[in-house]
Amino acid sequence: MVQHEAGTALITGAAGEIGGAIAKRLSADGYSIACVDSNEERLDRIAATLGAVETFLCDVRRERDVLRVRDQVTAALGAPSLLVNAAGVFALTRVPDMSEEDWDWILDVNLKGTFLTCKAFLPAMIEARSGVIINIASTAGVRSAKDRAAYCASKGGVVLFTGALAADHGPDGVRINCVCPGIIDSSMASWINADPTALEQWSRSIPAGRMGRIEEVASVVAFLASEEAAYVHGATFVVDGGESK
Repeated sequence: MVQHEAGTALITGAAGEIGGAIAKRLSADGYSIACVDSNEERLDRIAATLGAVETFLCDVRRERDVLRVRDQVTAALGAPSLLVNAAGVFALTRVPDMSEEDWDWILDVNLKGTFLTCKAFLPAMIEARSGVIINIASTAGVRSAKDRAAYCASKGGVVLFTGALAADHGPDGVRINCVCPGIIDSSMASWINADPTALEQWSRSIPAGRMGRIEEVASVVAFLASEEAAYVHGATFVVDGGESK
């Protein structure tokens, strides 16, 4: 496959709604796209939707999987100049009701997976003295919320991990930033979408007056990936319609 001038973008969680929107936007911006996910059926669907993308099965919790995909993507498309960590899981559970396995699942996908992909793809970026990493966290990583202690812990870890990486590797020529979506109209918001009264009350309480769209998250990612954001290092972009105000 011929690589576009924009370079290669690798998106984890690309078969999800936000990840898929990011892949679609970056493809339109001229990137060669590597869609990475653990769900083969959904990967096939996004490949059928987007067309000219490469898909790779990977469990981001397993370093051997991440290293295998790194080698496969590099052989097929070249070393990625852009890494977007959008793989994530969500659960509404209180700590006394949570099993150790559930805690590990959330922390391993959301935080350990981000660590493993950054560890795998950073060396080539450092060698090239060029590259961009964008980690998708959540507003749950910058403010606490009920019934999601593990999710808050995982996403808070991603926010601070991003800042630390930026401090370490900005001098190496790698820009690393974080995007924190609020309530976005996707399956992860089913808990409020299922309650029209709660959704209406919440919508009236925020400046935007509505839920966010997956394409709006993708637009922020596209900006951070671009040269227009060349002076943006270690930033946390909150995309929540003003809920945090």
